[in-house]
Amino acid sequence: MKIQRTVIATMLMALPCLAMATPPKDKAPTPTAEQDYRRDARMLMKKLHDKHPEKFNYLMELRESDPQAFRATMKKMLKEHKFDPKRQAEQEKLRELREDFRSAMKDYKAAAKSERAQIRKQLVELAEEIFDAKQDQRRQKVDYMRKELKRLETEITERDESREELIEEFVNKKIEAKPRGL
Repeated sequence: MKIQRTVIATMLMALPCLAMATPPKDKAPTPTAEQDYRRDARMLMKKLHDKHPEKFNYLMELRESDPQAFRATMKKMLKEHKFDPKRQAEQEKLRELREDFRSAMKDYKAAAKSERAQIRKQLVELAEEIFDAKQDQRRQKVDYMRKELKRLETEITERDESREELIEEFVNKKIEAKPRGL
């Protein structure tokens, strides 16, 4: 009888620890995940350097002053698809299709009436490709928004469940923090 009580008491004491444990993530990172992240981050920084120097300079200052905030910002920018090599390739393809369409429009306007029917078929084909590419982008955006909404709902639920601990942790962290120098 005492052994049963001891086992039950031990299990009951371990239960809160198990309840606070964070579940494993859905996907295990691939062996090249860190390399992919670094490559994407470098490409994003190059893009910012070339097209948005003020943002680049801000990130470089942040990197020096607060490396942790820099990493969090980069992670957020990459996660929000502000930079995605696949998306960049799709955008480039769409630009090329639009350019081809404009070129075909010029040809159509300059062509004799007998040639216009053939060029019009090309215009329709290009317009269909442009339409399909835009629809794919919209679908991808909706999928991303659904995933983000689901992630936020899960985060809210988890934070509601551990409200008191999070508040206590926040207060303790602020009390223990060293004041920032001038």
